[in-house]
Amino acid sequence: MTDDDAPTPAETPPDKPARVPASAAARRQRRILAIGGGVLAALLIAVCAGGVAVISGIDSIVDRAGENERGVARTDAACVELERRLNRLMPPGAAEDPRARATAVRNENAAVRPFLAELDQLPGDRGEHRQDWIDAWSRLVEARSAYAGALDRQVTGGEPAFFVPPQGQRGKPVVERLVDAGPDSCDGSVRRLASPDL
Repeated sequence: MTDDDAPTPAETPPDKPARVPASAAARRQRRILAIGGGVLAALLIAVCAGGVAVISGIDSIVDRAGENERGVARTDAACVELERRLNRLMPPGAAEDPRARATAVRNENAAVRPFLAELDQLPGDRGEHRQDWIDAWSRLVEARSAYAGALDRQVTGGEPAFFVPPQGQRGKPVVERLVDAGPDSCDGSVRRLASPDL
C-alpha cells in the first residue's frame, strides 16, 4: 500500500464520536450543583421532620394542658364536696369527752378518704408538686389517726392526748403546704382537719 492507497481521514469510519473534553470549570459546576442538590434535599427532609415533631409536641402540650385544667376543676369540686361532708359531722372539739372526740376524729378521717381516692384518680400532670400535695393530705390523716389512738389511751388512764401537726419536707408544716399548694376551696377543710381540738 502506498501513500496514495491509504484512506483519507474523511474516509475512515467513525468508531466513536469524538469527545470534546469538558472544561474543568464545567465539571466543577456540575459537582457543586450535585452537592448543593443533596444538601438542599437533606435540609428539606430535616425541616419536614422537624415540623412534624413540633406539631406533635404542640398537640402533646395542648393535651396535657387540657388534662391539667380538668384535674384542677375536679380538685376544686372534690374540695367543695369534702367540706360538705365535714360540715355534716360534729367537730371533735365539740365532743364532751376523749372517747367521743376520738370517734369524731375518726369520722372526719372517714370523710376524707373519698377525697383522697378522687385525688388519686385525677387526670393531669403527676409531677413531684402534685404528688407532694397528695402525700401531705395522707400525712395529715395519719397524724389525726395517731391522735385518735392517743385519745383512746387517755380514756383508759394513759397520758393526756395532744395533736401533733405533721411536718413535711425541710420542716415545713404539712398544713402550710396544703394551704399554699392547694385551691382556695380546700383551705377551710385543711384548717378544720389541722385543729381537731377545736
